[in-house]
Amino acid sequence: MSSNFCVDDLDQQEALRYRPGQRVELKANPGVVDVITEYDPMMVPPIWLANDPKPRYPHELSVLVKPMIGMGWLRLSKRSSARPPVQQSRVHIAIGSR
Repeated sequence: MSSNFCVDDLDQQEALRYRPGQRVELKANPGVVDVITEYDPMMVPPIWLANDPKPRYPHELSVLVKPMIGMGWLRLSKRSSARPPVQQSRVHIAIGSR
């Protein structure tokens, strides 16, 4: 009897979940937030954190959801777009540089 269970898929899912740059919280120390610097599936334990000298197992960490960018990050300029910006002519630039 064969199974559709694939170890490679689980490894890939874990690698995506614990990718470098991901913020995590140590379950043993709630409130302590750290960042994953490296995930190496060939190492045991596979996860290295930025501010922790020893590697960690996935069950020791809680992945924190990154906050989504709010709608206010892109704001339109309040400058009137009816006329183009003023540009200096080459004559004014040459005279001003003397």
